[in-house]
Amino acid sequence: MSTNQFEKYCDMKLEQALLYEQFSDIENAIKILYESRKVAEKHNLKEKLILIHWKIGNLFTTTFAFDKAAKHLYQSRKLAERINDKGLLSKANQGLYRYHSNIESDSVKYYLEKVAFYTRGTTDYTEKFKANNNFFDYHFSRKEYPLAKSYSLKSMQIAEESKNKQLIAIAKNNYAVCLIEGEKNYTEAIKNYKEVLALYPNNGDHKNISQCLLNIAYAYEKIGDYKSALEYSNKYMEFVELILNGKVEEATQEIETKYQLDKAANEYKEKESAILDKQKRNQKITLLLVFLLLLSGVIFYFYYQNLLLKQKNRMKDIDSNLQYNIISATLDGQDQERNKISQVLHDYVSATLSSVGLHLSAFESSLTAEQRTDLKKTRLLLKQAHDKVRDLSHELVPPLLVKFGLQFALRDLCENNSNSLLQFSYKSTLPEDKKFEQDFEIKIYYIVSELINNIIKHSRASEASLLIEEEDDNLLFTIKDNGIGFDINNIRQSEGFGLTQIRARVKNMQGAMTIKSKEGEGTTIVIQVKE
Repeated sequence: MSTNQFEKYCDMKLEQALLYEQFSDIENAIKILYESRKVAEKHNLKEKLILIHWKIGNLFTTTFAFDKAAKHLYQSRKLAERINDKGLLSKANQGLYRYHSNIESDSVKYYLEKVAFYTRGTTDYTEKFKANNNFFDYHFSRKEYPLAKSYSLKSMQIAEESKNKQLIAIAKNNYAVCLIEGEKNYTEAIKNYKEVLALYPNNGDHKNISQCLLNIAYAYEKIGDYKSALEYSNKYMEFVELILNGKVEEATQEIETKYQLDKAANEYKEKESAILDKQKRNQKITLLLVFLLLLSGVIFYFYYQNLLLKQKNRMKDIDSNLQYNIISATLDGQDQERNKISQVLHDYVSATLSSVGLHLSAFESSLTAEQRTDLKKTRLLLKQAHDKVRDLSHELVPPLLVKFGLQFALRDLCENNSNSLLQFSYKSTLPEDKKFEQDFEIKIYYIVSELINNIIKHSRASEASLLIEEEDDNLLFTIKDNGIGFDINNIRQSEGFGLTQIRARVKNMQGAMTIKSKEGEGTTIVIQVKE
């Protein structure tokens, strides 16, 4: 393979890492970058190695792993200095500026000026914009509003020259914030926010749109135009409702699921191609042996048929694994979306609803008695919306699981599903305060929850139990019921899509699931996974 091909490989891995980052899958993004770093180091691809270290450092900064971030970012700058590439030096110092801003060190100004130095004379609008925007962030964080405003105007000029809609929106938002915080010029700020909204007539950027709507409402409230403030507050609420209905998040979910499915399909194609190539080679060997050894034809015939049978069996195994991979990819995509939506509901939407309530309280004293009555109804509707958002967030990811851990959540699950017709018992030999990684606990919770639902729906049992044990480095989950059971010989026909999902989840966790059941004698399911 040529050097050019290895460079293309590294570029492809950088793009894949960017996709994973967009889906908030930082772990896989870093894993891919480490793989590409080995290739870049082996073939001395200096520029690619600089970009890989820079990207890994930025990802570690995002996850607050600052020690690891510093190691890769300083290595990126060191390599860029060796080849004296200004573009790469700008990127490396930009990463170090972001890192030092996060840890609030005294070196922020130094790296701020380094980025500006290396972007002088560049024709790359994005790099020039970043350099000016750095100065805006720096001065604004120190409440030096006149300086921050001057850099926001410079950034806006660069963004308009580039005709990049996203850069224009960021610059106008920064400028409007300076007008509000530094000059209290709410009218001019409203004008700039509306210009940002005009950039997205089809609701293309929900983050910028929601921020603008909320800030416009705030600015109108400050100038005493409560009617307009209420109008934009309502627009903001309607836009949030669009997000909750999935009309904004749906596109991201489709991309996530399609990416996972395409990945599984590509793995299948690669394995299939390898098998077909091997089969072609075997066919050539077969023809040669037939030509040279006619007397061994019968023996060779049986060998060849046996080889074909093995290949067919391998193809079946690959097909079976592919099906599990597709199910696992789909479930992982659903889990990520479920966690993402729950986080948005809890951290963003719920907090925003509370903020709206505070805004309503802010101008209550200036209202008439009749207006206060209307305001009371508005607060009631706001409380109902807040309660529905909270309940939906709890359904997506149980708060007991997040706060108190897996054992507490499973005990609560058993208690909540017990009634006069069906009694669930819970027992654990683990220490009560023992917890695991949150992602691990969420996956186990969904598996056990699905098994309990199956017992409720299909088993006709009066008693059921859940036992959690620890054996070496493995966790054992035993779920029993005294229901009607089923014929274990026909398990594939009996299990349906629910158990298929559970098998895929357990296999994806490198675990094993055993089912024991007889008709009329209940069912026992044992799941074993590594901690």
